[in-house]
Amino acid sequence: MGCDVVTGATGHLGNVLIHELRRQGREVRAVIQPGDDGDGLEGLDLQRVEADVRDVDAMTRAVTGAERVFHLAGIVSITRAQRQRMHDVNVGGTRAVLAACRAQGVQRLVHMGSVHALTEPAHGVLDETSGFDPRLAAGLYGKTKAEACAEVQRAARAGEVDAVLVLPTGVVGPFDVRLSEVGQLLLDLEAGKVPFLLAGGHDWVDVRDVARGTLLAAQLGRTGEAYLLGSERLTLRELATVVHEETGARVPAVLPMWLATTLAVPVSWSETFTRRRALLTPYAVHALSVPFTVSHEKATRELGFSPGPVRPALRDALRWLHENAAGRRVPGPGRTLRPAVTPRRAGASAP
Repeated sequence: MGCDVVTGATGHLGNVLIHELRRQGREVRAVIQPGDDGDGLEGLDLQRVEADVRDVDAMTRAVTGAERVFHLAGIVSITRAQRQRMHDVNVGGTRAVLAACRAQGVQRLVHMGSVHALTEPAHGVLDETSGFDPRLAAGLYGKTKAEACAEVQRAARAGEVDAVLVLPTGVVGPFDVRLSEVGQLLLDLEAGKVPFLLAGGHDWVDVRDVARGTLLAAQLGRTGEAYLLGSERLTLRELATVVHEETGARVPAVLPMWLATTLAVPVSWSETFTRRRALLTPYAVHALSVPFTVSHEKATRELGFSPGPVRPALRDALRWLHENAAGRRVPGPGRTLRPAVTPRRAGASAP
């Protein structure tokens, strides 16, 4: 049995996916970016390979002997920061991985896309039939993911590589070693650093469900097909209410969308001077105000994907952040998390 290669191994999803692969007895080779300390993978029996995901030669060596490659490496951002690096990694890295998989005859490539890679409908339901067109994708992040997904799908349909794509919505949950955008938001809500909320919402999904859906796609997904992995839509007020129930933190006032749209541009530009990640950006406003719902019916029908509710994942995320002081952050003084309202689902994968 060949090994499974995972790029983006130290990211939120990479961490959870690798633990699940090891639990299943799979041999794992974790591709770690040069200079990365590999946080979150301590104590695991796996191979570690240092390689820049944009380097074709390095990736060709990294996937040698691999049966499956899970390409998770990418830059996720709702801001203008790192725009060139986001394209280099999200698009250039995908091209390098595709070339490496072709050269080494990898049996299956699972590419981690995003719901934001799909062309958004004017209303109704977003599903996989929307397709990938970087000219129509919203925001810099969405455009890079659309371009990468389109290249993977083209290569698969041309018979160059056996590839399948998975498209998660907003990923939440524990084991957030590098402190994602959502993890930062949860901590900021708890600390009272969010002065207001946007009126909109988003489709969210438990990171453990995404890991399971990714493995289902590797086993059952049809070559060249994409699968949306989502769960349920929550408004930001509903998300903040979970934080309130767990920590007692106040729920900020809701900012009307018209005012958020007006403020988003100057706030996003302020990131350049403050060096602090901006959460109110034009892209964030757009993503939270879309006039459609997201369907994961295809993944349920073809893969058996069955995600759980999101609120327990948010509670687990808060507990994990408290216990691990992610990003060298610690909860505010005197804060005590309340007992979980909903117990962890049976069979939920967790490191």
